[in-house]
Parts: sequence; structure tokens; C-alpha cells
Amino acid sequence: METTTITIAPEERGMAAITHLSGLAGYVIPFGGVLVPIIIWMMKKDSPMISTIAKQAILLNVIAFLFIGVLVALFLTIILIPVAIALAIVLFFSVIILPIVGAIKASDGTYYRYPVMGLIPQQQTLAQV
Repeated sequence: METTTITIAPEERGMAAITHLSGLAGYVIPFGGVLVPIIIWMMKKDSPMISTIAKQAILLNVIAFLFIGVLVALFLTIILIPVAIALAIVLFFSVIILPIVGAIKASDGTYYRYPVMGLIPQQQTLAQV
């Protein structure tokens, strides 16, 4: 199976890295992890790369919110508290590490797709190596 690497244009690399990191705004501003990527997506709709990365950041945070709800339900079932704690640790590190890895890759010019939920930008407008 052949894998292709999608490259990010040099003029979009900085904005792509910021867009990946925008999902972390929720740790500073309430609901910022969703609102900041939505604002970037609305402002950069003409760039398929930036809008796709913003959609990934939004999706990551929405899935994290839903997963937190599941963890609360698990925690309330007293017997599953150890499972809830283990999953919470995995969620915490995933939500922190994935945007940082994406930003590092974006600054290097490589498109980073989040595992499981990653979106693929429109192929006809992007350069592939």
C-alpha cells in the first residue's frame, strides 16, 4: 500500500501550526477549544488546508467533551471508577499531545491527520509528494 504525504505550502505553515494549537485554547478560555478553531475556519474558508485543520481541531474537542460525559457516567457506576480514571488519563494526554504533534508537523510542512477522526483535505488543490 502506497502512502502519500500531503505538503503544506510555506506561506500556510505558520497558520496551520497555530490552527492545530488553537484547540488548546479551551484550557485558557471557556469553550475556547471549539470557538477559536471555528473563528479560524470562518476566516480561512478559502484555504482548504487551514479549514481542514480547523475542522479537525473542532472535532477533537467535541469528541473530548462527549468522552468526558462517558467518563462521568463510568465514574458514577462506582465499580468502574478504575476504568474511568485510566481512560481519563489517556484522554488527557491525547487531547494535549495530538495538537502539539500536529503543530510541529505543520511547521515542518507536513499535513498531520489526527488518528481515527482525521479529515483529508481536498486533494485537487493540494500538492502531494
